[in-house]
Amino acid sequence: MRVGVFDSGLGGLTTWLACTRYLPTAEYFFFADTAHAPYGDRTAEEVCQYTRAAYAHFLELGVDALVIACNTATSAAVLPLRQQARMPVIGIEPAIKVALQESEGEILLLATELTVRGSKLAQLLRDRDGGGRVRALACPGWMEIIEEQAPDWRVRAQAYWCEHIEPALGAAQALVLGCTHYCWLREEISAWSGGMAVYDGNDGVARQLYRLLLQREPDSISTARAPLSLHFTATAAAARKQAAAAELLRNAGVELRLLPLSSA
Repeated sequence: MRVGVFDSGLGGLTTWLACTRYLPTAEYFFFADTAHAPYGDRTAEEVCQYTRAAYAHFLELGVDALVIACNTATSAAVLPLRQQARMPVIGIEPAIKVALQESEGEILLLATELTVRGSKLAQLLRDRDGGGRVRALACPGWMEIIEEQAPDWRVRAQAYWCEHIEPALGAAQALVLGCTHYCWLREEISAWSGGMAVYDGNDGVARQLYRLLLQREPDSISTARAPLSLHFTATAAAARKQAAAAELLRNAGVELRLLPLSSA
């Protein structure tokens, strides 16, 4: 069983990790469109174009399902892509429903500019947040700090938090991470916010992927634990991005075997 995971950069690796908890023996292909990152300040049309190119890449690899591990790409491109796709396409979206169910009071959603101004988030809020408890905050530049992986990236990420996000917390009682890059800072964000509950959409994507593949290929599903491996490719600075991916995962307690990209 082959699964494609797509993001503009390294944030989608947090989604991939969630998927491996349900489907550890699947063969995973990760595609980071680093040549065009960040997506958050692109137009919706540009993001649709890049997402279609990624889909064509995975189509050639013969994957059984595609996970769009990028909130911005999901917001801009998942609906038109599904109209043409020959495989299940699972997009990630902010875990607003869970946050509303499990927390009280105001909820602050942190996301990229394109996600915040996109029609998909507006519809999601209309469908899920009848009480108007969720407030969205665009965080331009924060994803780039995380993606760059400079030696002091965590220090710079905290400085960004203190300058741009902490003053906007207001009466918020919980936080939703609307960009998978932010998930690399989940524990820090909880600490910086004074212990607020922090939610993201990764587990929901992983469970949806498991359900879809279980319906389509029940005999190929195995939850037996196995050493994690990943076919990794990036559209720019591939060697540096691969090294950064391995380091991020190592710091998360995951020793990863990175594999060369192969065709179906």
